Amino acid sequence: MAVADTILCVDCGGTCHRMPVEPPELGWEVGDIVSYRCSDCADMWYLEISEDDLTEVDEVPDWF
Repeated sequence: MAVADTILCVDCGGTCHRMPVEPPELGWEVGDIVSYRCSDCADMWYLEISEDDLTEVDEVPDWF
């Protein structure tokens, strides 16, 4: 799956938007830190990109 544009805020359930919106010029790499800000409670989340984040998935997992 690609690096998400939005995520769910764990604190309030609102929508967190990626900052900056555009991906880096040379693309995402494992170990990059992506920041998200919640539009409802203004919390910030910093997530590290893993190999799984950069892998494209052709089908929806069974648990989805």
